Amino acid sequence: MSKRAALATALLLTLAARSSFGWWETGHRVVARIAALHLTPQARARVASILGVPDSLDAVADALAKESTWADEVRTSTNTGEWHYIDLTLQDGKGDFAKRCENDNCAPARIRLFAAQLAGGPKVEKWSDLDALRFVVHFVGDIHQPLHAASDADLGGNCERLDPPVDTARNLHALWDGGILKEISDDDRKLAADLDSSITAAHRAKAWSKGDASSWAWESHRLAMRYIYSPLHVPVEPALFPKGCQDAPAAIRDFKPDVDAAYVTRMKPIVTDQLSKGGLRLAALLNRTLGE
Repeated sequence: MSKRAALATALLLTLAARSSFGWWETGHRVVARIAALHLTPQARARVASILGVPDSLDAVADALAKESTWADEVRTSTNTGEWHYIDLTLQDGKGDFAKRCENDNCAPARIRLFAAQLAGGPKVEKWSDLDALRFVVHFVGDIHQPLHAASDADLGGNCERLDPPVDTARNLHALWDGGILKEISDDDRKLAADLDSSITAAHRAKAWSKGDASSWAWESHRLAMRYIYSPLHVPVEPALFPKGCQDAPAAIRDFKPDVDAAYVTRMKPIVTDQLSKGGLRLAALLNRTLGE
């Protein structure tokens, strides 16, 4: 186990379990439910078959939402923690994906590999098609959380403590995983319906349902720089990859982000847009992969 995966295990012992998981449960379920609404009949039938549920919108949406958190539940026992993110530093550019994803151990690569398996390609290691589907659903959600695609020698924001916490979010990463979202809604079914009702053809035309895993991760990386690291004045550190926060630079360990109610309010539209994009893009990926 390495880097953020090891940290996540340690955090489980001291914080609420969900605090180290991307988007917490609500966000992943929202992404899955929005995706279910936009599946083609062919793709929905394949998803229903893989999940072992009736081929109906409600059954597929409920099952996809339920399975959307499985990858977090098994990340420690399966040693797959590194698959949930990509550590693009603040100095990195688009050409740096390969060196931040050795041996395909990052979210964009794993989305590509598991989507290829679902499309009838080679089986990825020991994983079944059900596992592949559950990984794809989860990792697409993960890379739409900006701090799953950026790091400033801080394990994606895990090392900047919030004082006071925002609800149960005790660090910057947890704030974006679920602290802001919790201020919006805890009801994934209603939130997914509300967000979907606001998705327009204009949104889809603006690349909300286009691109691939790498382009989505790069977009999230840019959002992290624009809405997190820059406005909160987080000290910019060299391209370092500490194994835990105790090894992070002192400037990061000692930094206290100035997160107030006004910041949380300003960030709510960014969070909801990312969830909507995640849902539309997951549907588009599954339609391409399973719809033929």
